[in-house]
Amino acid sequence: MDKLKEKFATVRAEADAAIVRAEEAERLNTSLKDELAAKDQEAISLNNRIQLLEAQLEKAESGGSDSKTKLRELELKVEDLERKTKTLEKDNENLETKLEEATTKLREAKAELEETLRAMDDM
Repeated sequence: MDKLKEKFATVRAEADAAIVRAEEAERLNTSLKDELAAKDQEAISLNNRIQLLEAQLEKAESGGSDSKTKLRELELKVEDLERKTKTLEKDNENLETKLEEATTKLREAKAELEETLRAMDDM
């Protein structure tokens, strides 16, 4: 009887630990999704800004005498924004990888929890 109670307590502790890991994985998953959405929004914003600057660049190219100066400034801004966009896209890829890993961990924790709960029910 004591061994059964001991086994039951062990299984319950394992289930509690699995629940904690699953909750942590869910929080991480949510956090990474939020961060990914923010990075996506920032990339969209930068792409819109690039389009605006390119339009201004085209207008400056057809402009008057100091258009060369404005053109160069706009080219530099476009290059800077393109670098930022590439950085954001790389960050986005990294976040997607982390999200996939967190989702996998969450699935594993849930499976472990279900297995532990089944073991408890079998007792």
